Amino acid sequence: MYTPAGLCATFMSFLGFFKFNQMLNSQSCFIPVPAKYAGSTPYKWSNEVGSFINAVLVSLLGVYCMYQTPEYFIERVLTTTTLGEVIVGILTGYYIYDSIDLVKYQGIQATWPVVLHHVVLVSVGLGYFLYHHQLVGYGMLACLIEINSIFLHGRLLLLMYGFSKTSLVYRLNSVFNIITYLAFRMGCLVLLIPMVMDDCERISSFWCYWFRVTAVTLLVINLILFYRLIRSDLITKSNKGIDNDNIMVPNNNHVNGKSH
Repeated sequence: MYTPAGLCATFMSFLGFFKFNQMLNSQSCFIPVPAKYAGSTPYKWSNEVGSFINAVLVSLLGVYCMYQTPEYFIERVLTTTTLGEVIVGILTGYYIYDSIDLVKYQGIQATWPVVLHHVVLVSVGLGYFLYHHQLVGYGMLACLIEINSIFLHGRLLLLMYGFSKTSLVYRLNSVFNIITYLAFRMGCLVLLIPMVMDDCERISSFWCYWFRVTAVTLLVINLILFYRLIRSDLITKSNKGIDNDNIMVPNNNHVNGKSH
């Protein structure tokens, strides 16, 4: 059964990111908006800022939680803490908010890889971690993946603020982006598959099957995104514009028949 901590964290996270997004798109925003996004398309910038904030918050909390409770690495099924469930709730609430924001402003055709990623993780976050109070350690692995998201979203924010791909700041971010992508994002996903296989005997057959599908789906999605990242930052040298450099979407040039 759900506990107040997990559900409250999910709701407050969703509400908090929603209100933060409203503030970013309002006249009272205290963060300078890039000139290109100050007019008709501020939602692209505000979405990236929200994603960056979530990545910093959740990754720091996740690392702290795993430091405080190393049992997450030993007894993966039964180990749970209030802080761990709160962190999973924060991440789940963000995924719900971000899915709605992406579909509302950019359309499902342009954002389906990210939305699919979010839907899969919300299903296991709300459907299993927070309801059964088990496998919360898997949620902590998701927090480690968010370490890479700091540099992944930071990359696009740098481009939005006019940094060239040849600038020192962008190149440094690119190096850390690729290193953390391999070490944390791909590393955690590769570890997740044998972990699921080992733990399947201790959970129901339905969730065993769903976790296997989830692990493989996330691995495939992130392999595709890594190819796009390498192609954009290492193979393509010129700046073709923010829309073409957003590796999170298959084609961001046309959404719902409108050119951005």
